Amino acid sequence: MSARGIPCIAARGRGTGFTLMEMLVTLMLVSFATMLMFQMLGSYRVARERVQAQAGGIDRQVLFQDWFRDSVHGLFINEDLRFDGDGKGFRGTSLNPLYAPEGSPTPVEWTIVPRDGGVVVAYVEDGASRWALPLSNTGEAKFAYLDEAGVLHATWPPKRGLQDAGPTLPAAVVLSRGDEGRDGVQAAAVLGPLKPPVRLYGDEELE
Repeated sequence: MSARGIPCIAARGRGTGFTLMEMLVTLMLVSFATMLMFQMLGSYRVARERVQAQAGGIDRQVLFQDWFRDSVHGLFINEDLRFDGDGKGFRGTSLNPLYAPEGSPTPVEWTIVPRDGGVVVAYVEDGASRWALPLSNTGEAKFAYLDEAGVLHATWPPKRGLQDAGPTLPAAVVLSRGDEGRDGVQAAAVLGPLKPPVRLYGDEELE
């Protein structure tokens, strides 16, 4: 190889590589891109958790409404079984319990409990506490009882009119949420045992 060709080879070798400055700039760009990627992943994770939490809360509220309705639908009485209720809760016997086999007479109790500036609805079945669910966006709530004539009573049996008539059931049980106006009123009619409700938690069964 001639001496004249040596500089040309060296020049070509220097042109195909990265300089120190180019490497530093490349590393800085990669580090910025990585940092932005992790920030985006973190934001996505937080947003996903919030959406899941909201969706879970909505699902629980819907399930609560279905469970309350089914439990009240199956209420029944006889000479030995009574139904008692006031604004804070009610207790009776239902043929549509949420955990016991459907059609079996089971003592149930629904109670409103103030907690942390809001209210919680607690469900007790056959003397065992099953679950407690916070009512969303509700500062206060209470039960009321509708008779066959369409009159709403704060307690059951009513203070006047039905005390001496033996065990009785209201025509419907009403749950009202004070902060939500008319949109916060849920009524469940007393109809007797119905189709078994859908279960989605714990030992519950799916249709």
